[in-house]
Amino acid sequence: MPQKEINFIPHTPAVLKQIFSQRGISPNKRFGQNFLIDQNTLLSIPDIAELKEDDVVLEIGTGTGGLTRLLAERSRHVFTVEVDRKLFELSSDILKLYKNVTLINADILKTKHELNPDVLLLVDNWRKEHNQAHIKVVSNLPYNISTPVIINLLESELPINLIVLMLQKEITERMAAMPSTREYGILSVLTQLFSDVEVIKTLSPQVFWPKPNVYSAIVKVVVRKDKYANRITNYLFFKKIIHAIFTSRRKTLLNSLENLKLPNILREDLKGIIRNMQLDERVRGETLNLDQLIHLSEAIRNFNVALTLLHEGDNKIYTPDTATKQAQ
Repeated sequence: MPQKEINFIPHTPAVLKQIFSQRGISPNKRFGQNFLIDQNTLLSIPDIAELKEDDVVLEIGTGTGGLTRLLAERSRHVFTVEVDRKLFELSSDILKLYKNVTLINADILKTKHELNPDVLLLVDNWRKEHNQAHIKVVSNLPYNISTPVIINLLESELPINLIVLMLQKEITERMAAMPSTREYGILSVLTQLFSDVEVIKTLSPQVFWPKPNVYSAIVKVVVRKDKYANRITNYLFFKKIIHAIFTSRRKTLLNSLENLKLPNILREDLKGIIRNMQLDERVRGETLNLDQLIHLSEAIRNFNVALTLLHEGDNKIYTPDTATKQAQ
């Protein structure tokens, strides 16, 4: 734990502007930099994250270190990642007395579909060496990388048990959205597949500097990867089905699935699987809840596997009804 308070913690627009001017720093739109300046909101984050003194925290976006400092005072160790070199140098100066903070100058994303493996390895090695079971993630997440970071964190093998994020309000609504709503989509399904989601509070643009053009919100994500783990045989195939459904929202479920052009599966086969789920073949995929989407994916996969076995010499008779029953 740090030995004493640091006097120099910038958190007001006037102070930030002065320091940024001295350092030759400007808020970078490319990195989605909007700094949280409301002290009440800052102070609430460690409580929302339920931080305890033995917790390990991964923070994405160090910024000026204001939130990092509060996280460090409530946890065992904080790994904080900042892609902006100038901000990394500034926050390194501000946080230099905090011995339980590891600052990392890197992008949290290697690609849109992959977290930075060097960052993950560093955090996970420390966790194993210090016998830590879990990791918490806390972030004022830049809007432009929100969706890929959320999905990659949830899919990661890093043992994350809780995520607290400040995000564009629209994104938090999508994370918690229910079927048949405009917000319901791929992010909703994958977030709810791996976790329980709660939108804690809305934040006005005034609590940030520079002010964003949209409202934000704090979302709490309790990771529960065991919720559906035993029901999905092939996660990549499940994602393929989900993408087909939600990238063609205006189409019926049948037409969306037919566009996948799955080998050996005909339109009539898909009709049979949909009927056996007690669904109208004219239904749109966006009306299906998570249980139904899993059931659908497993039924299609089972039917596809069965046809493959048939082609390989298995003489059993396989029908969409058989596949649907196996998926239950």
